[in-house]
Amino acid sequence: MFTVKEIQGFVNQGIQSLIESYDNSRLRLPVEYALSAGGKRLRPVLCLLSYNIFSDNLPPTVLHPALGLEVYHNSTLVHDDVIDNADMRRNRQTVHKKWDVNTAILSGDAMCILAYKNITRCDPSVLPLVLESFHKAAEQVFEGQQMDMDYEKQTFITEDDYIDVISRKTGVLIACSLEIGGLCAKASPQNVDSLYKAGMALGMAFQIQDDYLDVYGDPAVFGKAIGMDIANNKKTWLLTYALRHASGEDLSQLNSLLADDNVSDKVEQVVLMYDKLGVKQAAEECIKKYMDQTMTALANLDVRQGRTGVLLEFIQGLLNRKW
Repeated sequence: MFTVKEIQGFVNQGIQSLIESYDNSRLRLPVEYALSAGGKRLRPVLCLLSYNIFSDNLPPTVLHPALGLEVYHNSTLVHDDVIDNADMRRNRQTVHKKWDVNTAILSGDAMCILAYKNITRCDPSVLPLVLESFHKAAEQVFEGQQMDMDYEKQTFITEDDYIDVISRKTGVLIACSLEIGGLCAKASPQNVDSLYKAGMALGMAFQIQDDYLDVYGDPAVFGKAIGMDIANNKKTWLLTYALRHASGEDLSQLNSLLADDNVSDKVEQVVLMYDKLGVKQAAEECIKKYMDQTMTALANLDVRQGRTGVLLEFIQGLLNRKW
């Protein structure tokens, strides 16, 4: 079995190889720019860790699909930044700001094709199942993005609405990553199902933890200013929880704060309101709930003792992350 560090190395080397061999002369620079921005490389690492449960090798027939998942994820980020008119991602200008909107759209499309080229390089015997998994996830990612846009127009959404969005925008692709790793390893249907369930729960925990860190993280470690979601009135798990549990004067004050243009004071006051409403503890409990579901699903895998150790180590690191 490979260590987490070794697998992360394989992923980074693989992404670099894709960049170096990409031959679309017109879009090479923006595609290279998008793929070289770094990030956690969560999805390909999970795919390879999943495969590693069942095999001590990592052949090209799983390395390429894993890389394809990362390329696809980044293609959606390029398009999301256009939709959101975002200026920065990972402390760099977004593709459409560095070039232009049309180039960003075409680059995202080109990356989607590059993703397909790699995903289809799995073992031909599992290709139909791999594509079925990927198509299902990709379709739900697009649906989740549209839901997110629709909900941005609403003053209020429920926690269930929010969970519905992030299950599609974040959960399904993480679930798909673990699932494809199992499919490429030709794991049993029962084990593949357990991997998918683990990935879905992990994706939910990961996104809610992102929301949590934006408010309660250490800015020196988190890598960006704290409270930007509050400043932008972004509908996070924390905000939907606060709006549901606030009443009377608290609800009136919270709504007034959300309409406030004084960003620095707004963030401080909303955090105080969150503290009053018990949002911090509730978010921690929600993250733990989904992490427990992740661990339960992995415990249901029918594999030799110790085979899930490296994956569990990686997941524990995600749970303890500060960025």
